Amino acid sequence: MPIDVSNTPDMYEIDATGSFTFNTKVGVRNDPNMDATPIIYYEPGESVNYSQKLKNGNHLWLSYVAASGETHYVPYVNTDTGEYFGTDSNASVQPIVPPTSTGTGTGTETGELGSLTGQAGADVADQTPDGTTLTESGQFTFSEPAAGRASTDMDAEHLDSWSIGETVYYNAKIKADGHYWFQYVNTNGSTYYVPYATISPFRYYGTDSNPGDPVIPQKDTGTTTTGTPRSHTGVDTAMPAMDSNPEREYIGEGDQYIYPTVGSLTLLSNAWGRAKPVMDPNNKANQIRLYEKNTLINYTGKLFNDNHLWVVLRNGQYLPVSTYANAEGNNMQDDDDPKNSSSYGYVTGDTGKVQPIEEYWPYTLVMKHGMTDVASWETADETITNIDATQEVIPSNEEIQAMNQFAAEIDATATDDSVSIAYITDTHVDSYKSLASARVLRSMQLMSYFANHYGVDLIVHGGDLNDGVKPKDLSEADIKRAMDTFKLSHRPFIVLQGNHDDNSGYARDETHYNGNQVITNNEAKPLRLDQFSQWLNVPTGSANPNNAIFGSYDVPNSDVTVLVLDGFDMPDYTDPTREQFRHGHTDYSDAQQNWLTETLAGIPSNRKIVVFDHIGLAGIGADSSYESHWENDIDVDTRYENTHAKSYQDGIKHSRAMYDKLTNYQSSHHNILGFFAGHTHRDNYKLSGSIQFVTSLCGIADRGDGRESRPLGSLTENGWGVIQLNPSKNQVIRHRFGPIGEDNQIAPYTDPNYFLKQWTIPDN
Repeated sequence: MPIDVSNTPDMYEIDATGSFTFNTKVGVRNDPNMDATPIIYYEPGESVNYSQKLKNGNHLWLSYVAASGETHYVPYVNTDTGEYFGTDSNASVQPIVPPTSTGTGTGTETGELGSLTGQAGADVADQTPDGTTLTESGQFTFSEPAAGRASTDMDAEHLDSWSIGETVYYNAKIKADGHYWFQYVNTNGSTYYVPYATISPFRYYGTDSNPGDPVIPQKDTGTTTTGTPRSHTGVDTAMPAMDSNPEREYIGEGDQYIYPTVGSLTLLSNAWGRAKPVMDPNNKANQIRLYEKNTLINYTGKLFNDNHLWVVLRNGQYLPVSTYANAEGNNMQDDDDPKNSSSYGYVTGDTGKVQPIEEYWPYTLVMKHGMTDVASWETADETITNIDATQEVIPSNEEIQAMNQFAAEIDATATDDSVSIAYITDTHVDSYKSLASARVLRSMQLMSYFANHYGVDLIVHGGDLNDGVKPKDLSEADIKRAMDTFKLSHRPFIVLQGNHDDNSGYARDETHYNGNQVITNNEAKPLRLDQFSQWLNVPTGSANPNNAIFGSYDVPNSDVTVLVLDGFDMPDYTDPTREQFRHGHTDYSDAQQNWLTETLAGIPSNRKIVVFDHIGLAGIGADSSYESHWENDIDVDTRYENTHAKSYQDGIKHSRAMYDKLTNYQSSHHNILGFFAGHTHRDNYKLSGSIQFVTSLCGIADRGDGRESRPLGSLTENGWGVIQLNPSKNQVIRHRFGPIGEDNQIAPYTDPNYFLKQWTIPDN
């Protein structure tokens, strides 16, 4: 069947990455023109990794940069016949402008590329891919200075310039990097690019002789209030700047990475303090001071080197405290004080009870999270490899097929007012801990790929983004990697705060209450909150003294409001006690409680609400007490919101207050469709106070529900899905990505007894 490209101009080009496997012999050319002579051929079964797609003549083309640095073009489909020349890993993205609408014409329906100008075009520009090119000529006179560049990148070097009143003669217009650009030929014969407008906030830099911008008009999707069906696939937000580095700092044996851990221990034998962390008994100059048996030692760091575990003393000396053979064991805790200290090697009473040897792969083959048979889930390769979180993942054929099926499942249950929210929680990213804690980055990239290419309205991460059991610098690097995976989605995203995210697990348990290793509220803000505050409406100043992650988000063009709560809304402490770490309990500040009251009061009754929090609330399933009860009541007493520890009771009261505010509101409005949490690493649910509460399994494959059946490299390693909201029906449907189980609905690693697939909230 022919492909309709009647509205697509020749040389219309889009940025698109993927892999194409040919099923027939196809020629590669230096120009996207079938009349050009092929320079080489792809044979059946061979593949090409491409970086762009374009339409020219009666073919669609792939382009890529060869090893020589030249750009090559290869056709992949004949638009006259509709014949594809193989299989595309990114088949959902095509360089085709949709046909002109036959509607009455409001300026917002699908139409011709370049038919929009000014603010009307800017309003829908986020739905036009970067790289979209409008091939037309004209001249533009600048009303402000401008600079030409070798690429459509605002950070590119300035190679040419215009003053006020000067004119550029252009041959094409391009949308890229938040701007519209002219393509022109410089006097030196080179092709350059100059921006002529900023898209948001919109402004032209002068006057165009041939008005019309490189924007694809979009069909007006309407809202439920107009009765016009809306798209549940969202709009492209463009990709923010990336911050992460795929190269991990080496922290293993021999490189003398010092774990910043403050603690003390008592020597069981004499030991020499040394200038360097090497034993070398023949080098007397290396032996600085002899520390005698029973000496109390205070240290500021640990490392593993020369087959020994060392502590770094305050005077800069290195003191050996164990051999590797002794430190390798997992039974190092002090029998007299198993909670707060360890005895091993040459020492006793070490307050920093976790040793560096336990913190980097491949030395820790025995996992700490319930996985006794490591071989049951990990691949044969025991090496953690770097994952570049700034690059879009290239899915396998199996993953493409699964995503096609997943998208079809979502479409089949969608209503005219559906809203789709991609959801993952408790990924515990750690680029060093285990194969699963590193590879979960790829799972997050795959979810972003689905969001970008198949479409969702919003991405929500439910908290515990990173594992938080590493030195602060390493955890901060992992936070950047994780945040960058969501930027690849080209969709609005929100990341909640969990108890692991501030690194307090490392600070509290592995470096003896060292507040310097906590990622403070002010440090966390640019790393996390500032990355998505353009979408989440977050209170500031005295209304949010801890820079906590709570706020609201109205899904565009819908009747849905998302409320985000922060169950770890706490101040920082310079010298914290055990009870002052997020890693141990939940809390909600007075400011957040007041915000929830005011926000609920201001939401129109015709809007539907969904609530996200990392942790459940005190009182779920209870009649009068604070203790919660879920369908699966395993470990209820140990949950942070239920603990009976006296020092945590204020936080539990505040948690119950949040529960009461929500359920009291629901009793009169009946418009809260659901409350979604993580934290427990297991699927669970409970209808309480007329609100449907659910928790979800973790995103990391080696912990929580289903870990025995989530091998790395398989579809089941993924722990994400899509929450589908059908507001007019008061309905929620949860779609989980992965191979379809026996019930043809739920992935096989999901326990149907505790995974609530769908529900409806009664109107009264």
